[in-house]
Amino acid sequence: MKINKVLALCLSPDQGGLELYFTKLAQHYRNKGDKMHAACVKKSYISKIITNNKVECTPKGVFKYLINFFVLRKYIINNKLNIIHVSWSKDIYIAVILKLLTPGDIKIIYYRQMKISHSKKTFYHKFFYRNIDLVLVITDKLCEEAYRNLPIDKDKVQKLIYGISKPKSEMKLNKSDFMMSNNIDPKIFSIGIFSRVEEQKGQHLVLEAMNISSNKMQLCIIGHIMSKQYKEDLLINAKIYHLTNYLKFINFVDSPMSFMPFFDLVILPTYEETFGLVAAEAMIMGVPVIGSDAGGVPEIISHGTNGLLFDTKNASDLSKKIDTLYENKTLRDSLVSNASKYAYEQYDYDKHFDKLEKIFDAL
Repeated sequence: MKINKVLALCLSPDQGGLELYFTKLAQHYRNKGDKMHAACVKKSYISKIITNNKVECTPKGVFKYLINFFVLRKYIINNKLNIIHVSWSKDIYIAVILKLLTPGDIKIIYYRQMKISHSKKTFYHKFFYRNIDLVLVITDKLCEEAYRNLPIDKDKVQKLIYGISKPKSEMKLNKSDFMMSNNIDPKIFSIGIFSRVEEQKGQHLVLEAMNISSNKMQLCIIGHIMSKQYKEDLLINAKIYHLTNYLKFINFVDSPMSFMPFFDLVILPTYEETFGLVAAEAMIMGVPVIGSDAGGVPEIISHGTNGLLFDTKNASDLSKKIDTLYENKTLRDSLVSNASKYAYEQYDYDKHFDKLEKIFDAL
């Protein structure tokens, strides 16, 4: 078993899906009694969650890359580590330099979770990617993008589907308290969006769809405000649509799945989501889901079977799909039943990490 020889590296200062996965990665193996090491930046979300067997790097400064290189190199040598698991693409550079300038046979696994939108086959990219031993991707579409855009042999690309765990029972929240504290009317059909607040996440499409619909509903957006201007635009549109009282914002929450059952519908309106984790999570939590027909979302949602898809960026089509579920409880129940079975089979949490462990051992 090589888990104890792994340094899980993520120097991202952000707080989103990638960082949530990283913390679950480290915590899963630690809960099993394995000692996976973690590298993060000081005062980051990851640093606050992971409290031991970690090395902290500096997030700022002219010489931060040089300082962090020596800090990580020393940690790797002292703990006799030989695998670097990279989650954030910006960490590839330092991971490869560590591989080349640290004693021992170090292997690099890069878990790519974001779309590969353009070719990375310059001399610069070729140098770094040829030193990556394995690229893991989360969808078939992303696998195709890796073949097409990355300077790496096909046999070094492998699909590893996400593993999703249901929140522990002690984390169960009270719906009435949640609704009351956030001034949400429990009698009105409620839509939840769980994502960062920025234009490409498409929250404005849901507002426009609600305006088109003749049905009464409310929208709650849960996630970090990445663009204050975009939030202001949403508030302005809500005022124009006379939906001001039906739009709520809640900041990022540590366990978004715990909040999903509070809503009648979860929507993933993004322009193009690489995977669409929110859709799979909503399925597991027994909530009907609508997602945009782009990126990796159609690999999760089978239209009319376990959820509904709408034409990307098309608020009119989205409105029709929302009304379909609003007006047809039988369909909602059918989609939820099928989705729960599908999600449990496809996104089994323990199977995901068992597969990853076998990948480590095979290096």
